[in-house]
Amino acid sequence: MKSRKEIINLVKEGFVCAEIGVWKGQFSKRILEKRPHQLNLIDPWIHQDYKGRWYSIEQKKMDLVYQNVLKEFQHFNNVKIHKAFSTDVQFEKQYFDFIYIDGNHSYEFVLKDLEHYYPFMKNKSLITGDDFGWTDRYCRKGPAAAVIEFCKNKNLHYYTIRDQFVIEVNK
Repeated sequence: MKSRKEIINLVKEGFVCAEIGVWKGQFSKRILEKRPHQLNLIDPWIHQDYKGRWYSIEQKKMDLVYQNVLKEFQHFNNVKIHKAFSTDVQFEKQYFDFIYIDGNHSYEFVLKDLEHYYPFMKNKSLITGDDFGWTDRYCRKGPAAAVIEFCKNKNLHYYTIRDQFVIEVNK
């Protein structure tokens, strides 16, 4: 296991990055402090009916969250905002150095994000994400099961930093 204390320290200046599941953009701001070449913010900002989860708020409130994110990041030339579900956004092959997955934490959605974004990852890049051990009463399998299965199928290695995961992509 690596000894880094914070996952944000893995972001290097000049990286091409993405955050999947932006919500209000707090972690996005931290990524920007690392001076990436580009930061793609990917989130649908739409009401989804999942009890007890942040994105289950009414659409009016979700629209306000989205408008605040637009306002917060409008002056950054290196930020591109994608108001879409993560698997609906396409990029060039081997495009990203670093992605952070923090969208729907259910096993199926995390696995879809991992599979969808893998072709867009450069060699020696990092797929990271939040809440590795997360589950709730509606979802018995969360990010951990998806990461373990994905890594096994792709013959990749992962480690955790606190409750965040890091997958080292070596193509």
